[in-house]
Amino acid sequence: MMGTYRNTCRVISNLGNYLNEVRGKEKIVYLNKDGRELIASINEVKKSILFDHMLLANEAYIYFSCPQTWQREYTFEMTKDPEYAFAIQVNGIKPTVKKRLVSDAVFTHNGYVHLVEIDNTREMKDNIKKIKTYEDMWDDIQEKYQMQPILYFFTTSESRKRKLNAALKNLNAEVLTFNDIK
Repeated sequence: MMGTYRNTCRVISNLGNYLNEVRGKEKIVYLNKDGRELIASINEVKKSILFDHMLLANEAYIYFSCPQTWQREYTFEMTKDPEYAFAIQVNGIKPTVKKRLVSDAVFTHNGYVHLVEIDNTREMKDNIKKIKTYEDMWDDIQEKYQMQPILYFFTTSESRKRKLNAALKNLNAEVLTFNDIK
């Protein structure tokens, strides 16, 4: 532990030659090449436009009390037979419909599978499209986990919260702003 905020700032300042710093919503500090060599690390962190998204996902993780089953960027893939029967048939090839969905995070707790979406920069039309995909795959997710799913959308503003709530009316879902969880 670093102790106080003041002591943490002093330590970070002393390590300045080994760190890169990015300022966004929060100050992000990570090891540069010299810092990685100092501790013999091969894991390289690069400046990314997703830093804010990662920080917001961390806030959601803390909001849920740091669940042990938390998985970031979890991919659901479902393959189904098509609902129609009038496709062109080729011997030995069976037509299938593939659906793919990437949740920002997934975890299980108290008999539910919790699906987490972080909305900080995505266009609202893209959110609506993703919600439709959740609706299409809802039963498949429930069948896979043998648990009832709950979808959580974390967003940045009250107006986005209202729009998302309207779009999520057909799902077991909750929309929260990051101000709601602080």
